[in-house]
Amino acid sequence: MDVTNTALIMVTKGSPQNELFLDYLRQQLGCHVQQLPTDEPPELPEHLKGCRVVALLDDDHLEESVLRDWTQQLGQYDEAIFTAFNMSDEDRAVSLMMRMPLHGIFYRGDSLELISKGIRKLFEGEMWLSRPLMERLLCAYWHRQHDEQLPLASLTPREQEILGLLDSGASNLDIADRLSISEHTVKSHLYHVFRKLKVRNRAQALNLLRQQPTAVVAAPRTRRDSA
Repeated sequence: MDVTNTALIMVTKGSPQNELFLDYLRQQLGCHVQQLPTDEPPELPEHLKGCRVVALLDDDHLEESVLRDWTQQLGQYDEAIFTAFNMSDEDRAVSLMMRMPLHGIFYRGDSLELISKGIRKLFEGEMWLSRPLMERLLCAYWHRQHDEQLPLASLTPREQEILGLLDSGASNLDIADRLSISEHTVKSHLYHVFRKLKVRNRAQALNLLRQQPTAVVAAPRTRRDSA
């Protein structure tokens, strides 16, 4: 492994055991290794800025909000790579990775040799995740995307058509004229759209529409368009 301009930081509480762990990693990796305290604001030391940094975040001693603070703070550095160690189990790993940009997971029972190997892979630009964890993450991402699309998928074709026109900036009167229906009917359709999407107004409905990972509502083609 090329250790030029690389560094490993471990955010954890100081202890004799962790000092031995750090010494082992220094010997195995040959790069700069430094422990940072858990009770100080997340900040990369000045002399490490510009380095390719792997940050080991101790899941045993950091609140989730602090873990998030570290990923957000170091996220401004392109070369920062985040990983969590002392992970209790796979359920916890899935939960954390669904909310944070982690590149690797190390469990409490992992050997020093395995952790050292994983860190090398992280420095080489790879991720360090077990196959079962990867499979669970893919499944979780698919379900989340599917669940996010369900409200829009529950709309009728006419409701989707009206929502598409709404997204184009059309007013209720414009939609009524475009679809050859009454303005009262448009309002009735919008009432059902808002109820199904669990929103209160058109702004919230359009915001939900634009957050979808894939487009569900296509640009409408009405009878008048095809006439």
